[in-house]
Amino acid sequence: MARRRVTPTQVLKVLRAGYVVESAHRNIKGNWQCTLEAHVAGDTIKVAAVWGIDSEGESVVVLTVMN
Repeated sequence: MARRRVTPTQVLKVLRAGYVVESAHRNIKGNWQCTLEAHVAGDTIKVAAVWGIDSEGESVVVLTVMN
């Protein structure tokens, strides 16, 4: 994120309001993964994220951020 100059706030906005550009699919670990995109603060940002369940509950992990 720092290298691409994308802030945590921008990532959250993509996760909340972005549209799916790579549909949800199961990755090699069996978790659901997709890529979302949104126009935030003058930039088009893509976020690849994984949704999973572990012993602590549900979570979303950001794999990478692209702009």
